Amino acid sequence: MTQTWPELRRRCRELQVELVEVDLRWGIAEEQSTRKETLKLCLDEIRACRPFFIGLLGERYGWTPGADAFTADLQEEQPWLRGLAGKSVTELEILHGVLNNPEMAGRSFLYFRDRAYALARGADFLPEGADAAHNQAALKAIIRRASADKHIPLCEKYPDPRTLAALVLQDLKEAIEAQFPIEGIPDPLTREARDHEAFAEIRRRTYIGRPDYFARLDRHAAGNGGPLVLVGDSGSGKSALVANWLQHWRGQHPNDFLFQHYIGGTSDSADHWRLMARLVAEIKRWTNDPEDVPRTHDDLLRDFPLWLAKARSKAEHDGVRCILVLDALNQLEDHNHARLLGWLPAHPFTGGLRSARRLSTTISHKGVPGTSRRGTRTGAAFASARCCARTAR
Repeated sequence: MTQTWPELRRRCRELQVELVEVDLRWGIAEEQSTRKETLKLCLDEIRACRPFFIGLLGERYGWTPGADAFTADLQEEQPWLRGLAGKSVTELEILHGVLNNPEMAGRSFLYFRDRAYALARGADFLPEGADAAHNQAALKAIIRRASADKHIPLCEKYPDPRTLAALVLQDLKEAIEAQFPIEGIPDPLTREARDHEAFAEIRRRTYIGRPDYFARLDRHAAGNGGPLVLVGDSGSGKSALVANWLQHWRGQHPNDFLFQHYIGGTSDSADHWRLMARLVAEIKRWTNDPEDVPRTHDDLLRDFPLWLAKARSKAEHDGVRCILVLDALNQLEDHNHARLLGWLPAHPFTGGLRSARRLSTTISHKGVPGTSRRGTRTGAAFASARCCARTAR
Protein backbone atom coordinates (compact mmCIF):
# COMPACT_ATOMS: atom_id res chain seq x y z
CA MET A 1 0.00 0.00 0.00
CA THR A 2 3.03 2.28 0.14
CA GLN A 3 2.39 3.15 -3.51
CA THR A 4 -1.40 3.01 -3.42
CA TRP A 5 -1.99 5.84 -0.95
CA PRO A 6 0.39 8.35 -2.60
CA GLU A 7 -1.17 7.62 -6.00
CA LEU A 8 -4.68 8.10 -4.58
CA ARG A 9 -3.66 11.33 -2.88
CA ARG A 10 -2.22 12.60 -6.15
CA ARG A 11 -5.47 11.88 -7.97
CA CYS A 12 -7.50 13.40 -5.16
CA ARG A 13 -5.51 16.62 -5.31
CA GLU A 14 -6.38 16.85 -9.00
CA LEU A 15 -10.04 16.67 -7.96
CA GLN A 16 -9.58 19.24 -5.16
CA VAL A 17 -10.12 16.47 -2.58
CA GLU A 18 -8.01 15.74 0.48
CA LEU A 19 -7.55 12.03 1.20
CA VAL A 20 -6.77 10.87 4.75
CA GLU A 21 -6.31 7.13 5.21
CA VAL A 22 -7.00 5.75 8.69
CA ASP A 23 -5.87 2.40 10.08
CA LEU A 24 -8.32 1.58 12.83
CA ARG A 25 -5.79 0.41 15.39
CA TRP A 26 -2.74 2.46 14.57
CA GLY A 27 -2.27 5.52 16.75
CA ILE A 28 -4.38 4.38 19.72
CA ALA A 29 -2.48 5.45 22.81
CA GLU A 30 -1.69 2.94 25.55
CA GLU A 31 -3.62 5.07 28.03
CA GLN A 32 -6.69 5.01 25.79
CA SER A 33 -6.36 1.26 25.39
CA THR A 34 -6.06 0.84 29.16
CA ARG A 35 -9.26 2.86 29.62
CA LYS A 36 -11.06 0.40 27.31
CA GLU A 37 -11.58 3.10 24.67
CA THR A 38 -10.28 1.14 21.68
CA LEU A 39 -13.69 0.02 20.49
CA LYS A 40 -15.26 3.45 20.83
CA LEU A 41 -12.35 5.15 19.04
CA CYS A 42 -12.51 2.68 16.16
CA LEU A 43 -16.26 3.17 15.73
CA ASP A 44 -15.86 6.95 15.89
CA GLU A 45 -13.20 6.84 13.17
CA ILE A 46 -15.46 4.77 10.95
CA ARG A 47 -18.16 7.39 11.26
CA ALA A 48 -15.67 10.15 10.43
CA CYS A 49 -14.45 8.26 7.35
CA ARG A 50 -17.86 7.73 5.79
CA PRO A 51 -18.79 7.14 3.04
CA PHE A 52 -15.62 5.12 2.35
CA PHE A 53 -14.54 1.86 3.99
CA ILE A 54 -12.11 -0.95 3.18
CA GLY A 55 -12.26 -4.32 4.96
CA LEU A 56 -9.53 -6.94 4.61
CA LEU A 57 -10.09 -10.47 5.89
CA GLY A 58 -7.68 -13.36 6.08
CA GLU A 59 -7.93 -16.46 8.26
CA ARG A 60 -7.58 -14.92 11.72
CA TYR A 61 -10.69 -13.71 13.54
CA GLY A 62 -8.79 -11.05 15.46
CA TRP A 63 -8.94 -9.39 18.85
CA THR A 64 -12.19 -9.72 20.79
CA PRO A 65 -12.92 -6.89 23.24
CA GLY A 66 -13.89 -7.85 26.76
CA ALA A 67 -17.32 -7.16 28.20
CA ASP A 68 -15.96 -4.04 29.94
CA ALA A 69 -15.43 -2.42 26.53
CA PHE A 70 -19.21 -2.35 26.03
CA THR A 71 -19.82 0.46 28.49
CA ALA A 72 -23.31 1.76 29.22
CA ASP A 73 -22.46 5.06 27.54
CA LEU A 74 -21.18 3.31 24.42
CA GLN A 75 -24.26 1.08 24.18
CA GLU A 76 -26.50 4.10 24.60
CA GLU A 77 -24.63 5.82 21.79
CA GLN A 78 -24.51 2.66 19.63
CA PRO A 79 -27.61 0.57 20.55
CA TRP A 80 -26.83 -2.03 17.87
CA LEU A 81 -23.91 -3.22 20.03
CA ARG A 82 -26.23 -4.78 22.59
CA GLY A 83 -25.91 -8.55 22.54
CA LEU A 84 -22.71 -8.54 20.49
CA ALA A 85 -20.18 -9.17 23.27
CA GLY A 86 -17.81 -11.89 22.13
CA LYS A 87 -17.56 -10.60 18.56
CA SER A 88 -14.15 -9.51 17.31
CA VAL A 89 -13.48 -5.82 16.84
CA THR A 90 -13.00 -6.50 13.12
CA GLU A 91 -16.51 -7.94 12.86
CA LEU A 92 -17.95 -5.01 14.80
CA GLU A 93 -16.13 -2.56 12.54
CA ILE A 94 -17.49 -4.23 9.41
CA LEU A 95 -21.00 -4.24 10.85
CA HIS A 96 -20.75 -0.56 11.76
CA GLY A 97 -18.89 0.52 8.65
CA VAL A 98 -20.82 -1.38 6.00
CA LEU A 99 -23.41 -4.00 6.83
CA ASN A 100 -25.59 -1.87 9.11
CA ASN A 101 -25.59 1.05 6.70
CA PRO A 102 -27.05 0.44 3.24
CA GLU A 103 -25.86 3.86 2.05
CA MET A 104 -22.29 2.54 2.14
CA ALA A 105 -22.92 0.22 -0.81
CA GLY A 106 -20.75 1.15 -3.76
CA ARG A 107 -18.22 3.05 -1.65
CA SER A 108 -17.21 0.21 0.67
CA PHE A 109 -14.96 -2.60 -0.49
CA LEU A 110 -14.31 -5.96 1.14
CA TYR A 111 -11.48 -8.31 0.24
CA PHE A 112 -10.89 -11.95 1.26
CA ARG A 113 -7.32 -13.22 1.01
CA ASP A 114 -6.69 -16.62 -0.56
CA ARG A 115 -6.24 -19.23 2.18
CA ALA A 116 -3.21 -20.61 0.34
CA TYR A 117 -1.28 -17.46 1.30
CA ALA A 118 -1.76 -18.18 5.03
CA LEU A 119 -1.02 -21.91 4.69
CA ALA A 120 2.33 -21.09 3.08
CA ARG A 121 3.33 -18.80 5.95
CA GLY A 122 2.45 -20.74 9.08
CA ALA A 123 0.73 -20.25 12.40
CA ASP A 124 0.88 -16.45 12.55
CA PHE A 125 -1.47 -16.30 9.54
CA LEU A 126 -3.79 -19.17 10.52
CA PRO A 127 -6.84 -19.13 12.84
CA GLU A 128 -6.17 -18.65 16.55
CA GLY A 129 -8.16 -21.80 17.30
CA ALA A 130 -11.23 -23.81 16.37
CA ASP A 131 -13.67 -21.22 17.75
CA ALA A 132 -11.89 -18.42 15.92
CA ALA A 133 -11.97 -20.40 12.67
CA HIS A 134 -15.71 -21.00 13.11
CA ASN A 135 -16.39 -17.32 13.84
CA GLN A 136 -14.32 -16.15 10.88
CA ALA A 137 -16.12 -18.53 8.53
CA ALA A 138 -19.47 -17.27 9.87
CA LEU A 139 -18.43 -13.64 9.36
CA LYS A 140 -17.41 -14.32 5.78
CA ALA A 141 -20.75 -16.03 5.15
CA ILE A 142 -22.60 -12.96 6.48
CA ILE A 143 -20.53 -10.72 4.23
CA ARG A 144 -21.21 -12.84 1.17
CA ARG A 145 -24.97 -12.67 1.76
CA ALA A 146 -24.90 -8.94 2.39
CA SER A 147 -22.74 -8.39 -0.67
CA ALA A 148 -25.26 -10.17 -2.85
CA ASP A 149 -28.31 -8.53 -1.25
CA LYS A 150 -26.98 -4.96 -0.96
CA HIS A 151 -24.59 -4.89 -3.95
CA ILE A 152 -21.52 -4.34 -1.78
CA PRO A 153 -18.31 -4.98 -3.76
CA LEU A 154 -16.56 -8.16 -2.58
CA CYS A 155 -13.34 -9.59 -3.96
CA GLU A 156 -12.53 -13.16 -2.89
CA LYS A 157 -9.19 -14.93 -2.95
CA TYR A 158 -6.77 -12.14 -3.79
CA PRO A 159 -3.42 -13.98 -3.86
CA ASP A 160 -0.94 -11.51 -2.36
CA PRO A 161 -0.46 -7.92 -1.08
CA ARG A 162 0.70 -6.62 -4.45
CA THR A 163 -2.52 -7.75 -6.10
CA LEU A 164 -4.52 -6.28 -3.22
CA ALA A 165 -2.83 -2.89 -3.62
CA ALA A 166 -3.76 -2.75 -7.30
CA LEU A 167 -7.37 -3.72 -6.53
CA VAL A 168 -7.73 -1.10 -3.80
CA LEU A 169 -6.22 1.58 -6.01
CA GLN A 170 -8.62 0.86 -8.85
CA ASP A 171 -11.71 0.47 -6.67
CA LEU A 172 -11.13 3.57 -4.57
CA LYS A 173 -10.12 5.69 -7.55
CA GLU A 174 -13.37 4.87 -9.31
CA ALA A 175 -15.43 5.48 -6.15
CA ILE A 176 -13.76 8.82 -5.41
CA GLU A 177 -14.13 9.99 -9.01
CA ALA A 178 -17.83 9.11 -8.85
CA GLN A 179 -18.25 10.92 -5.54
CA PHE A 180 -16.25 13.97 -6.63
CA PRO A 181 -16.53 14.27 -10.44
CA ILE A 182 -14.03 16.50 -12.13
CA GLU A 183 -16.90 18.54 -13.53
CA GLY A 184 -17.80 19.49 -9.95
CA ILE A 185 -14.47 21.13 -9.14
CA PRO A 186 -15.28 24.69 -8.06
CA ASP A 187 -13.66 27.63 -9.79
CA PRO A 188 -10.89 29.49 -7.90
CA LEU A 189 -13.25 32.24 -6.75
CA THR A 190 -15.68 29.75 -5.25
CA ARG A 191 -12.84 27.76 -3.65
CA GLU A 192 -11.54 30.87 -1.94
CA ALA A 193 -14.99 31.80 -0.70
CA ARG A 194 -15.35 28.29 0.72
CA ASP A 195 -11.96 28.58 2.42
CA HIS A 196 -13.09 31.75 4.19
CA GLU A 197 -16.39 30.10 5.11
CA ALA A 198 -14.46 27.12 6.53
CA PHE A 199 -12.36 29.54 8.61
CA ALA A 200 -15.56 31.16 9.88
CA GLU A 201 -17.17 27.81 10.68
CA ILE A 202 -14.32 26.89 13.02
CA ARG A 203 -14.85 30.15 14.93
CA ARG A 204 -18.57 29.50 15.22
CA ARG A 205 -18.05 26.26 17.13
CA THR A 206 -16.40 27.90 20.13
CA TYR A 207 -18.60 30.97 20.51
CA ILE A 208 -20.99 31.77 23.37
CA GLY A 209 -23.39 34.33 21.95
CA ARG A 210 -24.25 37.74 23.35
CA PRO A 211 -27.67 38.89 22.08
CA ASP A 212 -26.83 42.56 22.68
CA TYR A 213 -23.83 42.29 20.33
CA PHE A 214 -25.98 40.73 17.63
CA ALA A 215 -28.60 43.45 18.13
CA ARG A 216 -25.98 46.18 17.72
CA LEU A 217 -24.69 44.64 14.50
CA ASP A 218 -28.25 44.17 13.26
CA ARG A 219 -28.95 47.86 13.77
CA HIS A 220 -25.82 48.83 11.90
CA ALA A 221 -26.51 46.50 8.98
CA ALA A 222 -30.06 47.80 8.68
CA GLY A 223 -29.05 51.44 8.98
CA ASN A 224 -27.49 53.99 6.65
CA GLY A 225 -24.43 55.16 8.54
CA GLY A 226 -20.74 54.70 7.78
CA PRO A 227 -18.57 51.67 8.49
CA LEU A 228 -18.66 50.05 11.91
CA VAL A 229 -15.41 49.17 13.67
CA LEU A 230 -15.37 46.38 16.26
CA VAL A 231 -12.82 46.95 19.00
CA GLY A 232 -11.35 44.30 21.28
CA ASP A 233 -8.17 42.82 22.66
CA SER A 234 -6.43 40.10 20.72
CA GLY A 235 -8.14 36.77 21.42
CA SER A 236 -11.29 38.33 22.83
CA GLY A 237 -13.53 36.70 20.22
CA LYS A 238 -14.04 39.38 17.56
CA SER A 239 -13.66 36.92 14.67
CA ALA A 240 -16.04 34.49 16.36
CA LEU A 241 -18.55 37.28 16.88
CA VAL A 242 -18.63 38.43 13.25
CA ALA A 243 -18.62 34.84 11.93
CA ASN A 244 -21.60 33.92 14.10
CA TRP A 245 -23.38 37.16 13.39
CA LEU A 246 -23.02 36.66 9.64
CA GLN A 247 -24.61 33.23 9.94
CA HIS A 248 -27.42 34.80 11.99
CA TRP A 249 -27.97 37.57 9.43
CA ARG A 250 -27.82 35.15 6.50
CA GLY A 251 -30.57 33.06 8.03
CA GLN A 252 -32.85 36.09 8.26
CA HIS A 253 -31.85 37.73 4.96
CA PRO A 254 -31.03 34.93 2.49
CA ASN A 255 -31.07 37.25 -0.54
CA ASP A 256 -28.44 39.68 0.78
CA PHE A 257 -24.94 39.74 -0.68
CA LEU A 258 -22.50 38.69 2.06
CA PHE A 259 -18.74 39.06 1.59
CA GLN A 260 -16.49 37.83 4.39
CA HIS A 261 -12.70 38.10 4.24
CA TYR A 262 -10.68 36.79 7.18
CA ILE A 263 -7.10 38.02 6.99
CA GLY A 264 -5.00 35.06 8.04
CA GLY A 265 -7.72 32.63 6.99
CA THR A 266 -6.06 31.71 3.69
CA SER A 267 -2.51 31.81 2.35
CA ASP A 268 -2.88 35.08 0.43
CA SER A 269 -5.65 36.73 2.44
CA ALA A 270 -3.26 39.35 3.89
CA ASP A 271 -2.51 40.82 0.44
CA HIS A 272 -4.77 43.85 0.04
CA TRP A 273 -4.59 43.60 -3.76
CA ARG A 274 -5.93 40.07 -3.51
CA LEU A 275 -8.68 41.20 -1.15
CA MET A 276 -9.74 43.96 -3.56
CA ALA A 277 -9.61 41.67 -6.60
CA ARG A 278 -11.63 39.00 -4.83
CA LEU A 279 -14.31 41.49 -3.78
CA VAL A 280 -14.53 42.93 -7.31
CA ALA A 281 -14.86 39.42 -8.77
CA GLU A 282 -17.63 38.55 -6.29
CA ILE A 283 -19.47 41.77 -7.13
CA LYS A 284 -19.15 41.04 -10.85
CA ARG A 285 -20.63 37.58 -10.32
CA TRP A 286 -23.45 38.91 -8.14
CA THR A 287 -24.40 41.73 -10.50
CA ASN A 288 -23.82 39.79 -13.75
CA ASP A 289 -21.88 42.83 -14.95
CA PRO A 290 -20.38 42.27 -18.43
CA GLU A 291 -17.39 44.53 -17.82
CA ASP A 292 -14.00 42.85 -17.37
CA VAL A 293 -12.43 43.02 -13.94
CA PRO A 294 -9.28 45.15 -13.54
CA ARG A 295 -6.07 43.39 -14.51
CA THR A 296 -3.37 45.60 -13.02
CA HIS A 297 -2.93 47.15 -9.60
CA ASP A 298 -3.35 50.64 -11.05
CA ASP A 299 -6.58 49.65 -12.76
CA LEU A 300 -7.81 47.94 -9.62
CA LEU A 301 -7.12 51.00 -7.47
CA ARG A 302 -8.83 53.25 -10.00
CA ASP A 303 -11.92 51.07 -10.56
CA PHE A 304 -12.45 49.73 -7.04
CA PRO A 305 -14.86 52.54 -6.02
CA LEU A 306 -16.84 51.99 -9.24
CA TRP A 307 -17.38 48.31 -8.44
CA LEU A 308 -18.49 49.17 -4.91
CA ALA A 309 -20.96 51.61 -6.45
CA LYS A 310 -22.27 48.83 -8.70
CA ALA A 311 -22.86 46.68 -5.63
CA ARG A 312 -24.69 49.52 -3.92
CA SER A 313 -26.80 50.16 -7.02
CA LYS A 314 -27.89 46.52 -7.33
CA ALA A 315 -28.60 46.26 -3.62
CA GLU A 316 -30.81 49.34 -3.71
CA HIS A 317 -32.54 48.19 -6.90
CA ASP A 318 -33.29 44.75 -5.45
CA GLY A 319 -34.20 46.02 -2.00
CA VAL A 320 -31.51 43.97 -0.29
CA ARG A 321 -28.26 44.61 1.55
CA CYS A 322 -24.64 44.04 0.61
CA ILE A 323 -22.68 43.12 3.73
CA LEU A 324 -18.88 43.40 3.68
CA VAL A 325 -16.94 42.01 6.64
CA LEU A 326 -13.17 42.54 6.64
CA ASP A 327 -11.58 40.79 9.57
CA ALA A 328 -8.18 41.73 11.12
CA LEU A 329 -7.23 44.59 8.81
CA ASN A 330 -4.26 45.37 11.06
CA GLN A 331 -2.75 42.06 9.87
CA LEU A 332 -2.58 43.13 6.23
CA GLU A 333 0.85 42.81 4.67
CA ASP A 334 2.43 46.20 5.09
CA HIS A 335 3.40 46.92 1.49
CA ASN A 336 2.18 49.87 -0.60
CA HIS A 337 0.99 51.34 2.72
CA ALA A 338 -1.85 48.82 2.78
CA ARG A 339 -2.44 49.19 6.52
CA LEU A 340 -3.17 52.89 6.10
CA LEU A 341 -6.27 51.77 4.13
CA GLY A 342 -5.76 54.38 1.43
CA TRP A 343 -7.05 51.81 -1.06
CA LEU A 344 -10.41 51.75 0.73
CA PRO A 345 -12.71 54.55 -0.54
CA ALA A 346 -13.66 57.08 2.11
CA HIS A 347 -17.40 57.40 1.42
CA PRO A 348 -18.91 54.35 -0.34
CA PHE A 349 -20.56 52.69 2.64
CA THR A 350 -23.95 54.35 2.76
CA GLY A 351 -27.45 53.36 1.75
CA GLY A 352 -27.58 49.73 0.75
CA LEU A 353 -23.82 49.22 1.13
CA ARG A 354 -22.73 48.57 4.71
CA SER A 355 -19.24 47.80 5.99
CA ALA A 356 -17.69 46.22 9.03
CA ARG A 357 -13.98 46.00 9.78
CA ARG A 358 -12.26 44.19 12.62
CA LEU A 359 -8.86 45.33 13.82
CA SER A 360 -6.89 44.44 16.91
CA THR A 361 -6.34 47.03 19.62
CA THR A 362 -2.81 45.69 19.93
CA ILE A 363 -1.65 47.41 16.73
CA SER A 364 0.54 50.49 16.88
CA HIS A 365 -0.74 53.98 16.11
CA LYS A 366 1.07 53.78 12.77
CA GLY A 367 -1.47 51.23 11.60
CA VAL A 368 -4.48 53.35 12.54
CA PRO A 369 -4.63 56.46 10.30
CA GLY A 370 -6.56 54.77 7.54
CA THR A 371 -9.47 54.23 9.87
CA SER A 372 -9.13 57.27 12.11
CA ARG A 373 -9.35 59.73 9.24
CA ARG A 374 -12.64 58.12 8.28
CA GLY A 375 -14.08 58.74 11.71
CA THR A 376 -13.72 55.16 12.93
CA ARG A 377 -11.76 53.80 15.88
CA THR A 378 -9.07 51.19 16.11
CA GLY A 379 -10.67 47.78 16.41
CA ALA A 380 -12.81 45.74 14.04
CA ALA A 381 -14.71 47.17 11.11
CA PHE A 382 -17.98 46.17 9.47
CA ALA A 383 -19.88 47.29 6.31
CA SER A 384 -23.27 46.41 4.82
CA ALA A 385 -25.02 47.29 1.57
CA ARG A 386 -28.82 47.67 0.33
CA CYS A 387 -19.65 35.68 1.21
CA CYS A 388 -14.09 20.17 3.06
CA ALA A 389 -12.34 21.34 0.29
CA ARG A 390 -13.85 18.83 -0.45
CA THR A 391 -12.68 16.05 1.86
CA ALA A 392 -12.50 12.29 1.48
CA ARG A 393 -11.36 10.16 4.39
